[in-house]
Amino acid sequence: MKTSQEVSVKLTIEDIRYARHIDLAALTGFGASDFAAWTKSRGLSERSLNVLAEQLGMEKTDLLKGLELRRQDAALARKVQERIKQLIATEPEKAAS
Repeated sequence: MKTSQEVSVKLTIEDIRYARHIDLAALTGFGASDFAAWTKSRGLSERSLNVLAEQLGMEKTDLLKGLELRRQDAALARKVQERIKQLIATEPEKAAS
């Protein structure tokens, strides 16, 4: 683990929001599932959040905002995908054209 003097990464809230979970894992050494599976019911410990924030050169509150935006984006994408799937199932002839 890097010390605070060795931190060269400085990410923003938007970086956390849009980065691929495997890239965040590569930067931090944390598992990709820690970023991909972020939900309200499954999070990271306080200690892990502090370590991540330090590794990414961020304030913990900004890291939490970025992770929350990731969660919201994923929930919205799932909702849209389900709606599209239902539209395709109910109107297959329109979807094919």
